[in-house]
Amino acid sequence: MRFGSGRFWLIGAAAVCLSAFLLPATLIASGLKDSTADTLDRCLNDPANGSTAGQTECEAAATDEYDRRMNAAYATLMHELPREAAQQLRLSQRAWLAFRDAEAKARDALYETRQGTMYVPMQAADTTNVIRDRALLLEGYVRVMAIDE
Repeated sequence: MRFGSGRFWLIGAAAVCLSAFLLPATLIASGLKDSTADTLDRCLNDPANGSTAGQTECEAAATDEYDRRMNAAYATLMHELPREAAQQLRLSQRAWLAFRDAEAKARDALYETRQGTMYVPMQAADTTNVIRDRALLLEGYVRVMAIDE
């Protein structure tokens, strides 16, 4: 069985795996606050959102906000990077988008094997985490670009 173009899939998978380990440590070490995570925590802890639908809506709102942040960081980088670096970022983002889509299919297939409403918000949280990790990574790159300014 083949999982897409080997090189691009491998690059995307490696980037996501690496970011999954480095991002939390980077945020802790830098003392940065993640306002979307804070908002998500408040939403999830609100008794009014205690239902499956409420929890899922909280995750969907966070996913949308992380997606907005990811796109804003990407646009900033594409504007500020030299042409060659921007081209490499464009290739990376395209590979990540392919990974995101393949991951969504795999995640959906996994959760389709489960029964019970508790899995619905778990699946939504997994979706949020994939987008969050890329958003935080690109925002970190924006901070790197600002160091010498």
